[in-house]
Amino acid sequence: MTAPARDRVVRIATLALLLLIWQQVAQRLPAAILPTPARVGAAAGGMLAGGELARAWGQTVVQVAAAMAVASVAGVGLGLLLGWYRPLDRLLSPLLGALFLTPRIALVPLIALWFGLQDLAKIVLILAFGLFEVLFTVRDGVRGLERSYVELGRAYRVPPGRMLRGVVLPAARPYVLTGLRLGLLHALVGVVLAGFFLETSGIGGLIYNLGAALRTAELIVALLSVMVVGLLINVGLRRLETRLTPWQVAR
Repeated sequence: MTAPARDRVVRIATLALLLLIWQQVAQRLPAAILPTPARVGAAAGGMLAGGELARAWGQTVVQVAAAMAVASVAGVGLGLLLGWYRPLDRLLSPLLGALFLTPRIALVPLIALWFGLQDLAKIVLILAFGLFEVLFTVRDGVRGLERSYVELGRAYRVPPGRMLRGVVLPAARPYVLTGLRLGLLHALVGVVLAGFFLETSGIGGLIYNLGAALRTAELIVALLSVMVVGLLINVGLRRLETRLTPWQVAR
């Protein structure tokens, strides 16, 4: 048996064992505490058929797309500048570092005061979770570029602006992709918290409402959907990194 086939068998066996343990434990507890896998499966079918899950994720996708569009432009642009221009990095890093170390959840009252409780406030909170991962990953990637690239460009007297566009940005592409992947994964945390503390819409709001209504089977379905989306994002973007930066993988 090949190694990939053996890995698949191990994963399937592990999943089957977990489902068996879940079934045995759930049979000894009230359904409101832990429903059986069959109940969760039936709840998933009902939520998919009724569109409840699709509506929640539809709202969430719009919010995440808006936040990550800003995070991509601002994070990549500022990360390149801070990584390339050290004086600017020394000027801004203390402030950016302090913001990065501040628990994002502590910003919720201020975000609600400034932006309300609707979609704009949610986008700002999601942005707070995703932006810094992109920014610092790109900045550190630019800092760590092989000096030979830069020295070769300077030897040919390439102007700084062209050096940034033609040498630094292509060489930093793996870090840009990694930063976007990490930012998007952290944005999922912001999505859930936004539904808890701001307007109860999107997947975070759905999770909150299901928990408050003690709809445990549906709650588990919503949580599993977040896990699946996070896994798909991680695996999909890793494969994109492999396709777009094969030299980095080879190294």
